[in-house]
Amino acid sequence: MIRIPCAAVAALLVASASLPALAGGCVNPAEARALQVRQLHVQLQVASLNCRGDDPSLPGKYAAYIHRFGNSLSDNAKVLRGHFARNGGNIDRYMTVLANDESQRAHTVEGYCESHTPLFDKLSSLKASELEHFAATTVDKPDTPVCGGSPIRQASAEIKPKASAKLPKKTSE
Repeated sequence: MIRIPCAAVAALLVASASLPALAGGCVNPAEARALQVRQLHVQLQVASLNCRGDDPSLPGKYAAYIHRFGNSLSDNAKVLRGHFARNGGNIDRYMTVLANDESQRAHTVEGYCESHTPLFDKLSSLKASELEHFAATTVDKPDTPVCGGSPIRQASAEIKPKASAKLPKKTSE
């Protein structure tokens, strides 16, 4: 059984309460996939910083990931900026809170580094066009509903890197 100190649980609850909802109430399938890519991206950022003591090569692997998938990440950011612009949300706040939440998770989830550092090696064998599919099979589907109920792929249990942690439900600003 994993025991998390009460202070850590309180910090996660405060962070999750401040996590802004995606503007507009629902996302289209392309936006849902973009959210999954961005969630994976944030996990990699946090792992490269927080787990470099266990694996000093992580910052270099993160830089290689950025170089390899830069165009895909740029396209991903355009999709998310478009959603927030159309629906009156604040993408910067959303991304900051998402990163802060993941950073808290890195310090409270047992085995965080062990479950996240292998992602870098898996990504190094992918083509840029495979990033979206990899994200969809690695992170949970977005908490925000998909408009029209279109199915969105969700991570399978055997490759999900987040131990028992799950991105908290998003609340409105």
